[in-house]
Amino acid sequence: MPIICCGINHRTSSLAERELFQLQRYELAKATADFKRISGFEEIVILATCNRIEFYCKNTIKIDPKDAVISFYKERRIENTKQLEDIYFVRHGTSASRHLFKVTSGLDSPLLGEYQVLGQTKDAYSAACSVNGPSKYLHKLFHHAFHIAKLVRNETDIGSGIQSLAGASIEMVLDHFNRNLKGKKALIIGVNNSTEMLLSRLANEGADITVTNRTYNTAVKVARPYNASVVQFEVMPSVLKEFSIIFSVTSSPGYLIKPECFIDKSSKSIIAIDLAVPRDIDPLVGDIDYVTLLDLDDLKVYLDKTQTTRAVDLPYALDLIEEQVRIYELWYKSAVGESSSALRELLEIDRKEILSRFKESFRQGDQKALDAMSKNMYRQFLRRINNTIIKDEDGG
Repeated sequence: MPIICCGINHRTSSLAERELFQLQRYELAKATADFKRISGFEEIVILATCNRIEFYCKNTIKIDPKDAVISFYKERRIENTKQLEDIYFVRHGTSASRHLFKVTSGLDSPLLGEYQVLGQTKDAYSAACSVNGPSKYLHKLFHHAFHIAKLVRNETDIGSGIQSLAGASIEMVLDHFNRNLKGKKALIIGVNNSTEMLLSRLANEGADITVTNRTYNTAVKVARPYNASVVQFEVMPSVLKEFSIIFSVTSSPGYLIKPECFIDKSSKSIIAIDLAVPRDIDPLVGDIDYVTLLDLDDLKVYLDKTQTTRAVDLPYALDLIEEQVRIYELWYKSAVGESSSALRELLEIDRKEILSRFKESFRQGDQKALDAMSKNMYRQFLRRINNTIIKDEDGG
């Protein structure tokens, strides 16, 4: 199956290593069209979040995905490709589909069961569709991914409790201030998918909230339901010292907050959470004795220590994913015209293996009935796969 997933993510790289290659949401459509042109892949979807930049590709001829990614970044005038080679990964076939299903289900995030990544994947898919990035095979793959994400969420408790990295960052702030934020002055820099969640949680905790954004009216609109104040973006660096809590979530290409913003002496304890990629806050800010600076790498360490209870349902979730991987694999083999005998052989192996597990639980007479029933079931399954392929090809 010539489906490929390649790129970099939080498992292969640190935040500092990913920053250079980050793609913002507004860039995804153009980046998809550019990568398709540069690489020669027939189908392409690019997924970019704070934890990953991954390229999902399909082609019938052999193309080196690493060379394609390097050429893509060179065209973007990023020459430090040696660093990319050190943190790059690639997966092929069922391994690629399995990876996507884990990603959309929140099983490959620092926060196990993170729900926000599903919306980010849907946005990436929509951006790719707008420039004809995916076609038949990636369309099907991503719709399978959305289905399994919903299934994992509905049938397990993996997504219970904290559902996003922004939510986890609030927990870190609560820990820092002994679980009491009442009256604490908090500043949120930037408006994106995380801002409303931060506003909601901070308001519930009784914090005194201020929002700033490059577009002032956008900040006013998002702040109003929470009775939050708004400050002009241009004056933000000069007022940072007034806040005990700072969240930064922009998509700026460089540091917005530098050590000189805190040049005046202060006895006030400040915690700054940088949720942006690339980072908004210069790491040197963390050297100031009254500032605690945390970024996504710190968040990952925190989450590794706190989410063991969610992992209880992980084996079942992985079983659901394996089932979906198998379904997509069978559909793919039919769609590319592999013989029905090859599919029947695969299903026959699975059928016999499953029957053998339960052999001792039934009488010999029942075993014959089960054998006949299972044969009928997989024949019906084959018919359904073929009907699905016909509908896809007819646009149904």
